[in-house]
Amino acid sequence: MKPSTLAPTPQSLGDEIQAYVVERQSKLLASGEASRDGRRFSWCGDILDFLTEGLDERLAARDITFTNAFPGPLRLMDEEQQPNGQHVRRFWTIALHRGCPIARICTLFFHRHDQVKLPQPPRVVAYTLDHQDGEEHA
Repeated sequence: MKPSTLAPTPQSLGDEIQAYVVERQSKLLASGEASRDGRRFSWCGDILDFLTEGLDERLAARDITFTNAFPGPLRLMDEEQQPNGQHVRRFWTIALHRGCPIARICTLFFHRHDQVKLPQPPRVVAYTLDHQDGEEHA
């Protein structure tokens, strides 16, 4: 069996998704309010969309899909505000390889409601399927 036909592990998939987000992050201007190709952002959610744009298609070419479009649905209960004004939102989805669940994916989205620029890049964490902490209905 060729290595490319093996199902990815939660760790390898999480690492791959994180690398994709970092690659996309490098295409933002230092101001964080526009991309190098001139695309402007009006709020922090636009940046998250930009950072994850194209990921579904890239992984689908390898038979990897998600139960919900990556990074997952917006759920109000999955946001916490820190004392410094920064917010952390968790997005959850389940990754599938050839239709079989392989990992729970959590994307931590760090943002502020008073600025467009992200205070830090999103962090992607992949868990085994039996992981339930902090997530009830991925």
